[in-house]
Amino acid sequence: MSDAWMIYGANGYTGRLIAQEAKRRGLTPILAGRNGPEIRQMGVQLGLETRIFTLVDAALVARHLSGVAAVLHCAGPFSATSAPMLAGCLHARSHYLDITGEIAVFEAIFARAAEFKQAGIVVMPGVGFDIVPSDGLR
Repeated sequence: MSDAWMIYGANGYTGRLIAQEAKRRGLTPILAGRNGPEIRQMGVQLGLETRIFTLVDAALVARHLSGVAAVLHCAGPFSATSAPMLAGCLHARSHYLDITGEIAVFEAIFARAAEFKQAGIVVMPGVGFDIVPSDGLR
């Protein structure tokens, strides 16, 4: 597997910040999302590869994840977008991270932990800052 990684939803507020910081650090993520003009413009500005696709069909998502070791999923609402991205990741055997803070998404992912382990992929929701306040309440 390659070391290529993708930011899906790269043109959103948080995705854009992550893409800019990645570039500043010398990293070369693939920028992806459904908004072709915005994603392409970011790719030109940052000098990064782009891929344009929606999360409608798992096979389509998997094709766009070809050669991608990991996806940082930044396109919400995650209650609607995480399941199709996860399906594509399972097909492509790409690791999945997201920036959600949606508890229902955590529950859905944790309920499938054995499936992801058997597939050999890491699935880690909530890697962003959204969950920090709730973690502090424990």
